[in-house]
Amino acid sequence: MIPYEEKVSDLKIAGTGNATGGRYGKVRIDGSGQINGDIECVDLVANGNVNVNGSLMTQKLRVNGSGTVHGAVEAESLNVAGNLNLKDQLRSRFIEIGGHCSIHGDSESERLTLSGNLRGHGDVQSEWAELRGSFNISGRLHLGNGDIRLFGRCKALEVIGDRITVRRKGKRLWEMLSFSLSGPRLEARVIEGDVLDLEYVEADMVRGNRVILGKGCKVRQVEFRDELSRDPEAEIGTAHRF
Repeated sequence: MIPYEEKVSDLKIAGTGNATGGRYGKVRIDGSGQINGDIECVDLVANGNVNVNGSLMTQKLRVNGSGTVHGAVEAESLNVAGNLNLKDQLRSRFIEIGGHCSIHGDSESERLTLSGNLRGHGDVQSEWAELRGSFNISGRLHLGNGDIRLFGRCKALEVIGDRITVRRKGKRLWEMLSFSLSGPRLEARVIEGDVLDLEYVEADMVRGNRVILGKGCKVRQVEFRDELSRDPEAEIGTAHRF
């Protein structure tokens, strides 16, 4: 990562323009810009459209418009207010998604905050996550501590973590006008963790030391070590202690 005190040139594209990869200071795209090759910079801000034909290493990446990165991305912090399409893996200490982000490789972070939409084609891993939007993850959602508030339909192949809480959060206008009869919910093949406090989930298997199944849960099989608590509205196929 480029130190702040190192003297490197800034890059700014206003209108339409191309640039070669390399090492830069601050990179700002206010129009439509294409960067050909791997790029390393202090920060990159895309207010228009940016297309990076290579990998990206930066301290700060902010996308207010739209962007595509064809190589791997490594950033200290990532903020998506617009639309970002990542064709490879992502590693970032802090990730905040208020718009839409699509990740075709695996994603790894210390802290993940979601209020928009996330589409993950690989595994998504974070030590701490606050998910308030919607997500569709083809692989595993692997969390240390995960707080999931359902505003829309959320899906993952597996949800695995230490402590996972799932709640349905209020009703928005678009939800009340939705033709969906089931409303916001989390769908997964497997949900596994130490402490699981769940509402409005559909899963083939829920497995944990302490399992709390609230209203709206539909689970085919439950395995628990210490405790199982269930709401009368929760639908359970079979349950046993392991």
